[in-house]
Amino acid sequence: MILQASSSSFPALYSAEPKIISMGSLEASASTAAAPTAVRWYGCELVEGDRYLLTECGESAHSLSPPPCPLEVPPTNVWALWTPDPAREQSLLALQAWWARAGGSETPIPVVVGSRADLDAALLERSLRETYRLQQSNQQLMRDLAALRESWTHHVRIPPEVEELISTLRIGRPHLIFNSPLPSHEVDVPDAARPGVPGVEQCLTQRLPCSARGWLGVDLHIADPGRGAGVLYAQVEAVDVGTVLARWCVPFDLLSSGWLPLRLPSASSQTSRSLTLKLWADGGEAPPRLSTSPTGLLHEYRFDPQSPARPAGHDAFEMLALQLWGGLPGVRYFAAKGDDEILRGSGTVVPIPAPVVAKVALTREQTATYPVFGYMDPGKVLLRPLKTTASAAVICLPATSGLIEVSCEAMIDDKRCRTRRLGARLVVTPRGIGPDEAEAGRNVLAATEWVELNEPLVPSRLLARLPAAQNIPVDLHLFTRLPEPGPIPPHARVVFGRFEAESHAETTWDMAAVLPVAGGRTDLRSA
Repeated sequence: MILQASSSSFPALYSAEPKIISMGSLEASASTAAAPTAVRWYGCELVEGDRYLLTECGESAHSLSPPPCPLEVPPTNVWALWTPDPAREQSLLALQAWWARAGGSETPIPVVVGSRADLDAALLERSLRETYRLQQSNQQLMRDLAALRESWTHHVRIPPEVEELISTLRIGRPHLIFNSPLPSHEVDVPDAARPGVPGVEQCLTQRLPCSARGWLGVDLHIADPGRGAGVLYAQVEAVDVGTVLARWCVPFDLLSSGWLPLRLPSASSQTSRSLTLKLWADGGEAPPRLSTSPTGLLHEYRFDPQSPARPAGHDAFEMLALQLWGGLPGVRYFAAKGDDEILRGSGTVVPIPAPVVAKVALTREQTATYPVFGYMDPGKVLLRPLKTTASAAVICLPATSGLIEVSCEAMIDDKRCRTRRLGARLVVTPRGIGPDEAEAGRNVLAATEWVELNEPLVPSRLLARLPAAQNIPVDLHLFTRLPEPGPIPPHARVVFGRFEAESHAETTWDMAAVLPVAGGRTDLRSA
């Protein structure tokens, strides 16, 4: 037996609506289904051989478009197979048997042979069974919800480690979440008051490679602050929800060459996933010029080719030189002090770039038949301890504005290691200091004590805080040692990672942080 139907009727055939399939006079079935009902009626007729055609009541088999297709899966939620003609009972039984083979025999489709009253009785019985089943399911759901509420109230407790982590995040500092490559070119900020191309918005548009949740602000690199009594406007829009998250206004006379920090009072709690930064100038003799950087592999964040602010004659894959900052959503990172707003905390923490860590060099020679030192992507350094003296390596950190603290993690990265009290240490020195002086603490800027590593795969934080902010290149000396001189134990692999540098808040940026103007969150649709 083959059951066919038009492909245009497939969405209705496989919907959740109750269905009745009748076999008999199509005119009678159509008149039966003419009254308003919550059930969809379909007619089934033999066309040739063992092929049956399924059509919605009132539809002619000759007017089907496109041509009918065979059904491999039976229609869903069919309540009954009905015929008023006893002579067609065998055909319905054959259809029922095909239904069991193709769709499974767990819920057989009932066959009703008789008048419309017989069909109504069968449908009423099915409705009562469905109502009772739903009542039982609803009661079971209510019992499960009550048990779940009781479990949450009396049995479930947030682990203290999680509470401690959340508390630490709330008092933590902002983190750098995106840093563009070094500036390579410059671009003028369009003046909105000057005539431009008709139909083209006179502003510089830059997509931001981050979502709104947890976003705290953006740094722009000013190449030329402009001249005159003008104002630089910056606006961040959540394109997918049609809102403006923040708008900043900065007079030209407050600008200088360097990084301009644009900040929110608190990290955003919005859930938008598409942010766009728009910049324009108003007034003044000459608008500011912003630095641009190559996009690298992030081609989707390049300037719009149709933008009037696109740098002429430069690489087509250019974006603004910018830094994006984030924090814990909803946490306020600016505290009111009189009429001013000051950044909370002593500075900002940024990861040390992996290319800088990759240039790590060994400062005490080691010889072994197995790996004892090397860079492990991404941003990790392997440094096994020596037999008699501490092993040593150095990372040359370029000049960082306002460097006040350097930190990293150290751990035994082989779970087979049974040695306890392996030592790790971090020392920060001016450029050119050797490992012997660094280990002895001579001419150093900051150093940690020896930290003992006792459990494999459990990281320990090494934190070296400088007594005063530094703006010079420094060396990060890494040391590891055995608990006592002797043969190197197997699997004693010490790995350093998660290198971070903290900059002092007063020296991190070249200009003071700027907060949004009042009422910065507006609806684009009403603007």
